[in-house]
Amino acid sequence: MASFEILNSELRIKKSLTKLDKFVIGTIKIIEKYADYVIISGYVSIFFGRARATEDVDIFISGVSKENFNKLYSEALSKGYEFNIDNPEELFNEYLKAGLSINLWEKNFPLIRLEIKFTKNLSQQLSIKNKIKVYYNGDFLYFTPIEYQIIYKRVILKSDKDLEDARHLEIVFKNLNEKVMEDYKKLVIKEFNDE
Repeated sequence: MASFEILNSELRIKKSLTKLDKFVIGTIKIIEKYADYVIISGYVSIFFGRARATEDVDIFISGVSKENFNKLYSEALSKGYEFNIDNPEELFNEYLKAGLSINLWEKNFPLIRLEIKFTKNLSQQLSIKNKIKVYYNGDFLYFTPIEYQIIYKRVILKSDKDLEDARHLEIVFKNLNEKVMEDYKKLVIKEFNDE
């Protein structure tokens, strides 16, 4: 099993890209033009070698205006993607701004989709602010801090699948910061209890 080490919020790996990876890369290439993003949840573990299926890839976005969202929407449609609603105004105002997620997938192939959410609390905002830049095969993607990922899955989500994702990340990452994990744990517990 490969092991990884993050240095100065960066990581460099070589990777054989799967169909899922190529889907993520294709959608992110559009999104990153218009918004800050970070990849979260199960795909983080999958990207770093955990063998399991998923139907969606979750990301947080921030810093996108309605005008830029309309551009994102138009470009995605022009490149063969579709959304769960055919109205960018409704997607932006009644979903994203209301705290709901939207979905993006390859046209006529909704089995794998990108689930997009606005950040809504401090821990989510910190996941974008403290994101790690993962270079792979000469390109890069932004991922949530691994410590945040582990804590959220272990403390809040707690399903068998989420606990296995967290365990996988603990095994493959060498230099996890225990203090950062403890700080994230306190923060997400407080946020979860305040909801």
